Amino acid sequence: MKRSGFTLIELIVSMAIITMITAIFLVNYRSTTRRADLRLTAQRVVSDIRLTQNYALGLMSYGANENKVAPAGGWGVVFDSGSGEYSTFADITPNHVYDIGEGETDYGALVHNLPTNFIFESLKIKQTNGTIISVPKVNIIFLPPDPKVFINASESNQEVELTLKDQASAETKVIKINFLGLAEVVGEE
Repeated sequence: MKRSGFTLIELIVSMAIITMITAIFLVNYRSTTRRADLRLTAQRVVSDIRLTQNYALGLMSYGANENKVAPAGGWGVVFDSGSGEYSTFADITPNHVYDIGEGETDYGALVHNLPTNFIFESLKIKQTNGTIISVPKVNIIFLPPDPKVFINASESNQEVELTLKDQASAETKVIKINFLGLAEVVGEE
């Protein structure tokens, strides 16, 4: 008499195959999720740069309700190398750089925190002569009405390259801002 069913060896082999497929899927799923988080974070940084530019072009005001005025130096965004945050601010003292007092929320400043394990790995400025230099801090100021763009207090044909890094996976995304203030994530469509 012949019995139908599975032997113990067949069950063990089947379970091993299912376990391997599940493990491969989970590893791939987690890395895909980290890459998506990196892509979305880079796009959020670009969006915040554009929003800051719109604040300047729209003469967005800051201060208490009774004293609201547009900042004399326009609106800006500041990035620090190795940091997990960046700030948008009103350039109250029109010197085209971020000053300590301008980081106050009463003056319209916003601190944007990156997700856990995300940092700005490097900040580079491409100068008009083609030289690329690494800098510890980048200020990008938008001054209406033209709009003028100041990169680290200089109005010229400089470009900025921000490298956003996920420290958990060591993957990076590059954000470029040109001398007109146009920002994009490199490699994105």
